[in-house]
Amino acid sequence: MSYRISDTYDGVDQAMRLLRRSMKGMPERHRYMKHYDELRRAVAVMLILLEELTPWMEETEKAKRATSAAKKMFELVR
Repeated sequence: MSYRISDTYDGVDQAMRLLRRSMKGMPERHRYMKHYDELRRAVAVMLILLEELTPWMEETEKAKRATSAAKKMFELVR
């Protein structure tokens, strides 16, 4: 399952590189830089969450332990 996450990660990375190259060629790009920066930050957070999600998507004993630990932590917070 983690291969799907890495494919998603690679696709988003490629799209962000394309966007950056496109922004460099834009006239009056300063008008859009605020939105571009907000998008970059949001995508960076999403990619970090994707990396953190990977162990839970794998079918391993480590993932089962991590899931049970997360459930215990969630129950403590409730």
